[in-house]
Amino acid sequence: MKLLNWNICIKMDNTSGVINFVEEQKADICAFQEAMNGIEENVFDMYKSKNELVNLKEYSFNEFAPLFITDGIIKHGIKTRDFGGKAEQGALLLSKYEIKEHYNQFYYNDYKQGFDATYFKEKEWCRSIQNAILNINGKNIQVINVHALWNKDKIGDDRTIMQSDFILSKIRKDIPCIVVGDFNLLPNTKSIEMIDEKMINLIKEYNIKSTRPTFDDNLDKGDLVCDYIFVNDKIKVNDFKVIDTNISDHMPLILDFDI
Repeated sequence: MKLLNWNICIKMDNTSGVINFVEEQKADICAFQEAMNGIEENVFDMYKSKNELVNLKEYSFNEFAPLFITDGIIKHGIKTRDFGGKAEQGALLLSKYEIKEHYNQFYYNDYKQGFDATYFKEKEWCRSIQNAILNINGKNIQVINVHALWNKDKIGDDRTIMQSDFILSKIRKDIPCIVVGDFNLLPNTKSIEMIDEKMINLIKEYNIKSTRPTFDDNLDKGDLVCDYIFVNDKIKVNDFKVIDTNISDHMPLILDFDI
């Protein structure tokens, strides 16, 4: 069985490349961060990745966990990014197997109308986890999809400690569980080590050195680890790898597993 995790990047016009990659990989489960759901017809095509991905015929089941809705990004009162119409950003789950339960669970502020990025570096707008139970051949499995808090230098802070506590509180111990996502944290941070104590960190197990291509966009720098897949002891890991590609500003993580 194969799971794909990927932050597909709101800043890049890359939906066709993402679609092609997903079709090539033939994963059973796909978890995405920064998927864009165009609500209004006039939304620009680059902000319709969710709309395109849910149409992939290979996946009979999908769920979306939106964080905010807006027609663009505002900074110091000026619209610095125009979506062309109202769109939502959030986490997206595609599955060949039934999604029995699905929750969009906020832990830092609530679903937002609008996106004011004026003080983005000092104070984020909102965050949630996508928490789902899938039925795989009669067995339940939990998949938690995380797009975690942005923090300076990705070293963590009091908010990311709270975030790790929240994620750990939602992990099921009685069934197989996989936690995936863009954590915006380096591996040797207290916030990641908190999860390491309870789960198996495949980034560390497989000695992965980077989950991002090389870049510097004045907000983030690439060529570092900030994306993760964690599993509990009820998941049998057959293989794990990170695919070196610049389709997004994050690389896709691929898990081959059994339950």
